[in-house]
Amino acid sequence: MQDAWVEIGRHPLTRAVLKRIGLSSPPPLLRSSRAWSDDLLRGKRVLVNQEGDYGRDLVSYLHELKAQTDFASTFELLAPQQTDSKPYPADVYQGTVYDATHISTVAQLKELYRFFHPHLRKLGFNHRMVVLLPSPTAMAAPEAHAAAQAIEGFVRSLTKEIGPKAVNINAIWVPKDATSLERLKPLVAFFLSDFCAFITGQVLHLSLMAQGSTPQALAGSLAGKRALVTGAAQGIGYAISRRLAEEGAHVIGLDRANNAEALQELARNIDGESMIAELGGPEALTQVLEELQRRPSPLDIIVHNAGVTRDRSLFAMQEKQWDQVLQVNLEVVVNLTQAILHRGLLAQGGRIICMSSIVGIAGNYGQTNYGTSKAGLIGFVEALATHLARQGVTAHAVAPGFIETPMTANLPFLAKQVARRLSSLAQGGVPDDVAELVTFLASPCSQGVNGSVVRVCGGSFLGA
Repeated sequence: MQDAWVEIGRHPLTRAVLKRIGLSSPPPLLRSSRAWSDDLLRGKRVLVNQEGDYGRDLVSYLHELKAQTDFASTFELLAPQQTDSKPYPADVYQGTVYDATHISTVAQLKELYRFFHPHLRKLGFNHRMVVLLPSPTAMAAPEAHAAAQAIEGFVRSLTKEIGPKAVNINAIWVPKDATSLERLKPLVAFFLSDFCAFITGQVLHLSLMAQGSTPQALAGSLAGKRALVTGAAQGIGYAISRRLAEEGAHVIGLDRANNAEALQELARNIDGESMIAELGGPEALTQVLEELQRRPSPLDIIVHNAGVTRDRSLFAMQEKQWDQVLQVNLEVVVNLTQAILHRGLLAQGGRIICMSSIVGIAGNYGQTNYGTSKAGLIGFVEALATHLARQGVTAHAVAPGFIETPMTANLPFLAKQVARRLSSLAQGGVPDDVAELVTFLASPCSQGVNGSVVRVCGGSFLGA
């Protein structure tokens, strides 16, 4: 499943040869291989601008995570004064927080150029950027809305320019509220970390909707939580189950009988439980609910990962191929979730995460059934988020792009190459990239996002 073009770029000799003949391979992505810790950002030097509402408060928080920071003025980005001593080379940064929450006029958009133009020469390998956008109220001036939306367009475009250098940039809309900072801090920490290597070009809305406080320490935040993961035996489901367990969650992995051996091995390896059920079968819903009710504690996390494909053009598609995909990918998710909620089997402050797809956002030839089902999941979580907010429950859709799995390994060579290069990062992702985001959304620290659709696609041009 390795991308040979990326592997070539790992070696200085071959990389130099490619450069001489006018070619380049995408640099490998720096992914974290450890569990969350109190020094989440150790080794990162982060540049923060001085003009916004949150920058100075965030600096103190970044120091707690062992990041080292510099302040820089948008108007004078020249050898910024260092806030503490650092062993890093001068003027090289591994992270940026640009607080644009003060921008409310079109004229102020010039500040984007003045900050980022000189800054782009100072990017370290696998640099992470987070841009904070002002979230205009309904009564805000039209110009303020225009300026905020313009910043989002800037972020999406810059993603395409800097992605080939393994640099990612994500944005967060921040409402002006006394509780925003508390919910913002863990989001910024996650997007500055190496746990989001394949997430770029995403724009999230900080939400105050879900009730409850927001812990700011990721480390230990999933200890003792109980999670149900469907389709857990292989691929993305396996990676999600493993990561949740690494962070202290007790995982109940669900899969069909054909994967029973792999599922039981996973359960042994992560000290979890296995549950066999043929989702979409006539007795599956009753069976799963009965098994959950026999357990002593309610669930804290539900991850709907199981899914099927039956790809055909609509003209050539048989009715049963439509029915199978809609039933497993959407109907089962809706019915099982609602049954769990009605029976009180999800704890207060719980998390519901549905695995959608960029096909559900952009559509794709030969996948009308699949695209319909995955788009339906997006609508489902958006509605759930509103209905369950008073209970502190959040709901999300995660939309993977091209992820290197055993299933995609069987694609034709040319199709794989095109899929890999159709992203800002010019390469495919791995199951762990999806698992990292799901694990963060499953944490109490993610209380600041709700009803979101987050793509793990490397900034794919598909549906961008």
